[in-house]
This record gives sequence, structure tokens and C-alpha cells, in this order.
Amino acid sequence: MLFFQTLLCLGYLYAHALAALPSRKTQARIHVVLLVLAAMLAARVLPGAELRPESPDFPVFQVLLILGASVGLPYFCLATTGPLVQHWFTSTPHASSVFRLYALSNVGSFLALFSFPYVLEPWLEQQEMGYLWTAGFWVFASLCLPVALGAWQKNSPAGSAQSDAVDGATTIKGNESSALKPSLIQRMSWMALPALASLVFIATTDQISHDVAPEPRLWVSTLGIYLFTFILTFDHPRWYLPKLFAFFTLVLLLATSGLSDIPRWLGIEWDYGVNEVRWSHYALLCVVCMLCHGELYRRRPVDTRRLTEFYLCMSIGGAFGGLFVTLVATQFFDDYFEWLIALVLVALLACHVLFRFGAQSRGHLRHAVGALTAVVMVALLYAMQNPWSWREIRNDDRTEVLLDQVRNFYGTVSVKERRFVSEPERNDRVFFSGNVTHGQQFLSDDLRHVPTTYYARDSGIGETLQWAMDQKPSLSVALIGLGAGTLANYARQVDSYDFYEINPAAVQIAQKWFDNLSACKAGEQNILLGDARLRMEQLPKDKMYDVIVLDAFTGGSVPIHLLTREAFQIYRDHLNPDGYIAINITNAYLNLYPIVKVQAEVLGMSYRHKYQAVDEVRNVRRNLHFIMTQDQAYLKAYPSVNREDRDDQGRVLRSEPYDQPGLRLWTDQFSSIAPIAR
Repeated sequence: MLFFQTLLCLGYLYAHALAALPSRKTQARIHVVLLVLAAMLAARVLPGAELRPESPDFPVFQVLLILGASVGLPYFCLATTGPLVQHWFTSTPHASSVFRLYALSNVGSFLALFSFPYVLEPWLEQQEMGYLWTAGFWVFASLCLPVALGAWQKNSPAGSAQSDAVDGATTIKGNESSALKPSLIQRMSWMALPALASLVFIATTDQISHDVAPEPRLWVSTLGIYLFTFILTFDHPRWYLPKLFAFFTLVLLLATSGLSDIPRWLGIEWDYGVNEVRWSHYALLCVVCMLCHGELYRRRPVDTRRLTEFYLCMSIGGAFGGLFVTLVATQFFDDYFEWLIALVLVALLACHVLFRFGAQSRGHLRHAVGALTAVVMVALLYAMQNPWSWREIRNDDRTEVLLDQVRNFYGTVSVKERRFVSEPERNDRVFFSGNVTHGQQFLSDDLRHVPTTYYARDSGIGETLQWAMDQKPSLSVALIGLGAGTLANYARQVDSYDFYEINPAAVQIAQKWFDNLSACKAGEQNILLGDARLRMEQLPKDKMYDVIVLDAFTGGSVPIHLLTREAFQIYRDHLNPDGYIAINITNAYLNLYPIVKVQAEVLGMSYRHKYQAVDEVRNVRRNLHFIMTQDQAYLKAYPSVNREDRDDQGRVLRSEPYDQPGLRLWTDQFSSIAPIAR
């Protein structure tokens, strides 16, 4: 988002500067040169291997570099098209409808957004999509050339066209437009309103992912809503009713923020679930973006010579939302405080729109009522969304206290300590990545180093490690995904353990608040910071492991590049012939079983899986593990175990894992989560 919003802003700046040149011919010449150059570079939109990051340092810069080197100039050229072509369009007799072109451009973005994950990605490889994108860009450039040629031939003075007034009823002629130069406040509103909409869009996406469910493709829904409101508000004024949307915004602010508090305050018991929370956030995002974009459209310039300036201010505001989250919130906040900030700003905007001054005699009263409503709304939002309230929870049976929380480029990791009044032996610490549990450790001396969560000794991976220890005097083990370091409890003094972890904050939490790593008995242990696949590629060819454990797939946004054919070939190259690749495929949102099953078949390895049910007493979470190996004795000793839910008559209601025959092999060129989404 930071890259595309920033480059969009630069594209709009270019269009604004080009529109200020003295003639359309000059504008067209410059833009044709840019189109030709971008068309030449469009043949290389997929980044090459030389752009792979070599270190885990400063990932923001590395991501921006990869995007800039691959699609930078072509996308910059795309970004210039909207305001520039609309600027040229204002010299036609249809200039009064120029803003509808912005709505149409967002229809194109909306269709592209949903066509990629549901139409293109499930069927095409990346290379094929790259060729298609290049061909599409060349078609785009070919369509732009005659438009530029038309502007060239017309060669009218730049910025001579006029448009209708705000209400669509008045046309500005001659020098009258000089009196309509936008004020500083109007220009500030052109930036502030899209900035707020962008902030709410990004904060809503993060909020749903963080507190509701980290579902795959969730960003498609929120970005789709964001674009849809642009389409409606810029299509025609009839779609935006200011006071109605301001009222619904205030209502949904309270409803979304108080899903649990408001019913409790009213003495009502309401058992709400994920769907209620998700759809309430979607509804809030929709009305807020309608409010922001509708007010933005109401403030659009009357004189279309200000058109490119208007779009430039819009893009600056939109980029500011992404910049604030990426460069400010991520670096200086330890939680998603931008969500509360966004809600407070939205409440103030809604009160301003709802209580605009009417008749002069009622102005002071309306102002007072509006100010009082704003104060009450801010107070209620803070009471219901207090970001510090969940950090210490106390009730009759249990106390939960947040010990530490760190936020960075990779998200938020935290650790909580839970103490039970009636069962002190259950006191523990819990490691969270977002809202996903990645480790627990008992505090009692007797249970402190007993493996828990997904890795109890009778889990699939626990059985594998213990079998390998029985077979070999020493083991070399690679663990991809650190968490709380639970698997370190299996190590012996003769063993060697390598922990691969991409998030430095996760290492910090594991070392500071859990002692699994410090108490690890392994004679040699290393923490390898960075992307596990890249780090493993850099290993010496003679570096071999007996067991490779993959634990990076319990959330909704799984690192797909660790599950492709090329990735598994790297694991196989560093695995002893009688070794084991053990994968934690526990996931509430994706059925990863057929993915790893196909990979095992391609490698020519046998496999087993084991499902383990919840055991709250031992802090064991529901888990499903998949193990690849050539050790037939191990497979005979430990057959696969399915999950089976049965009704009262003994009929199977649900069985896990479930295979999906015919599923296409994931490679670096092809991967689609559409067929495996639950």
C-alpha cells in the first residue's frame, strides 16, 4: 500500500506539472516519450533472482526496491493517466461530466481486484500472468497514444477549459474562474478527507485481521469496499446524502465498538461471533468511506483548470494514510492505536456534517448540540475501545496481565501471564503473534519444561522427535518458526538445534520472557534470523539435518514460498536420507493437507499425519501434523490418526484431514489458496 499510494501521488504530481505547461502539444510529446519508455520496461514486471534480499535488515526498503525495480515506471505511467486524460478531456464539449471518468476508472480497479484471486491466480502461472500484464500494458499504451495525438493536434492553451459548478448548474466563463481559486482550507480538505478514508481502510483491515480472524484474502473485501465508495460518490451526487451517512456513521461507530459493552450496559446477554464482528466492521468502513469521499466530491473544484491539483491533493492525502501506518504507527506504537485515532476523527467529522449551520437564528444552538455530541461520542469510543483495558483482566477465577508487546514490520507479538486462583499449578505465560497463539509455558517448576500447545510429546511432531532420538545417538534439527521455543525442550546435550525466525521481535520475546531457549540442553544451538528459505539456501551443501520442522502456517496469511516445490527441494537437499520433514499444518482457514501431500509425492517420500484433540489441563491445543520420511519402520510404528466427529448413532459428521484429489502442485510460479480455503 505504501509503494502504490506513494507512486500514485508521484504520478499525479507529474500530471499536475505537465498540465501546467503552456501547450497541449508539449504535454503530449513528453507523455508519449514516457509511454514508450514504460512500454519497453513493462516486459520485465516479475522481479529476478538478483533482487532477492540477502539480509533481514530494513525490510521496508527491500520491498520498495523490489517493487520499484520491477513495476516502478510502468505503474507510474498508469498512475498519471487518470488526471492527465481527464485534463485533456476538459477541452471537449462534455467537460461537465469529467469527474465521472474517475468513477469509471475505479470500476476498472474494482473488477481487477476481484478478478485476480478468483479468475487469474487459480489458473495461470506467474510467468503467464507476467506476459498477460505486459500485453495489457502495451494495449493500454496503444490506446493512450491516439488520445495524446488528439491533444497534440488540438494544441489549445493548457488549462483553458471550464466545467460546471459544484451543484452542476452553473458554468464558469472567461476570467470569472479566477475568483473561484480554492482557499487554503479547501485544499486542506482535499488532503484530509482521503487521508482519513485511507487510514480507516488500513486500520479496519488490520483490526479485523488482528482481533477477528486473519483470513486469507480479507484485504480484497476491505479494498473492494474502499473502491466501491469512490465509484458511487464520484458517479453522481444523488448517491451521497450527507446527513444520512453522518447519522449512520455515528450509529455504526457505537454498534461496532460496543458489540460486547452496549448489551452488557443494557443488561442484555448477547452471544456474538466472528460474522457479527466482521460484517459490522465492513458496514462501518462503507459508511465512513462514503462520508469522506462524498464530502470530498462536494468540495471538488468548480474550475477544471484545478482538476490536476485536486487529484494531486487527493493522492497526497491517500498516501499519508499509508505513510502514517507504515512509518509512524508501526515504528512507534506497540499496538493498533491508529484504530482508535481513526474512530475519533471519524466521529468528529460525522458530527461536523450532521450539525452544519442552518438558519442563522439556530446556528449557535446547533453548534452547541454538535459539540456536545462530539464530546459524548469521543468519551464512549474511548470507554469501549480503550487499548489499555485488555492488558490487565481480573475476575474471580483468573488474572491475565500483559507483560510485553512489540510491533514492527511483521506485525505484533506479545506475551501474557495467566494466573489461576483455584489451580495455581496451571499458571502460565502465553506467546501471541497477532491473535494467534504461538506458544505457552507453565510457570511451575514441575511443568515448566513440559512441551505444550501444538507440540506435546504425543503429538505427531513430538512422536517424530522422540523416535529419531531413539534411533540416533545425536540429532541435527532445524526448526522454522521460533514462537516461545517450545521444541527446544526436546533437545539433548548431544544434539544440534538451529532456530530459523524472520521476526527479530519474536526472538526478543522468546529470550526475555520464556526460558525454553536458555534451558535448552542442545550442545549447539543457533538462532538464524531472516527468511528461513533464503537462509537455508545459503547453507553449505554438506550441512544436513535429521529433522526439519516447519511451524509457520497456523495463521491465515501463510508464507506460501515455504510450501512450494522449490522450497521442499531445498529442505530435501539438506535432509539426511533417513530424515524427517515434519510440518504443523494446523490452520482454521486453509486446508493445507493436500498441498503438503502432493509435495511428498513429488519428492518420492512416504508420509503420515496425526490429529490431536484439545487437552486444556495440559495446555494442548488442537493440532494436525504431517510428516514426510523414508523410514518405513517409523511409519509402521506410528500410523496416521484422523479427526472424526460422530453423532449419537456413530455416524461420522466430520473427518480431518480431508484430501482434495487433482489439486495442482504449488511452485514458485503457481500457488492459489482459492481451492483450499475453508
